[in-house]
Amino acid sequence: MITRRTFVQLGSEVGAMSLLGSLLGCKDGGAPIEASRIKSVRCSYGGGMTGGGESSELARQKDGTVTLVTSEREWHNSRERTVTYTLDESAFERLAEIANDYGLRRASERKMSDLIALDAPTRSVSYTLMDENGGYDLDGSFSIHSDQELTEREREGFNAVSVALAELAGSHEGVESVEPRRLSLAVRGVQYQFILNGSSAAEDLASRCPLDIVLENYADNEKIFYLDEPLDTGDTPLATGAAGTLCYFEPWNDVVIFYGDGAPYEGLYELGTVQDSWDVQYIAEIEPGEASIYCSE
Repeated sequence: MITRRTFVQLGSEVGAMSLLGSLLGCKDGGAPIEASRIKSVRCSYGGGMTGGGESSELARQKDGTVTLVTSEREWHNSRERTVTYTLDESAFERLAEIANDYGLRRASERKMSDLIALDAPTRSVSYTLMDENGGYDLDGSFSIHSDQELTEREREGFNAVSVALAELAGSHEGVESVEPRRLSLAVRGVQYQFILNGSSAAEDLASRCPLDIVLENYADNEKIFYLDEPLDTGDTPLATGAAGTLCYFEPWNDVVIFYGDGAPYEGLYELGTVQDSWDVQYIAEIEPGEASIYCSE
């Protein structure tokens, strides 16, 4: 059995590691990347003017399972669609082989190109490695960006990571999920976002967007606007009236934004909650007047 100790006995530490790397196909000129040490491999593509993108990440979870999660967002305010696959340890072997064969750790040290197109989608590949104790290996982990000055061989390896992750996804069945819809309230150039709860009333409101509305104050804890037609409240949960919730008050056919705590009331249904809790204080300061709402696809 060939061990690291055997190589050290044959010569110097540096020579031993170089020989070991050569035998295992490592082109880094250093110790090869071991599949058992890889915590995650991530490949992402996106940015640019649309703000959309896609990614794939192979990772070890805390419970010991190995997952591959692919995600896609068409544009910056669209809903992200993800597919989760459950794999096994062997999935990391191919990714380790690619990293060693193409010298990707060395490629990560290349400088950024002087010719970078602004607002153009870019790609990145990152390997997160663990140390012998299962902690984060800062020196071993690395990332590569498509705007770096890579050699042809290194770029082939960069692309091979993306292909390998796609092939893993293509050979397994996954579980698909879609982000909840987000409703945006736009007032004089400022946007406030709410995460809808997927109820019939929330989906009904989303289907009517975009809408031009008139915001009004009500009491000292609500912003409201009226609808032309009632919402379908079939499976919509009743609301507690908590600050930060988006609600529908069926008796008056108005949508209510609570910026202060209210109370449950007959005919008050919850549509969603504010995405950023910090926005509640700013919603309270919105002056009555024209506004608009639109929803993610």
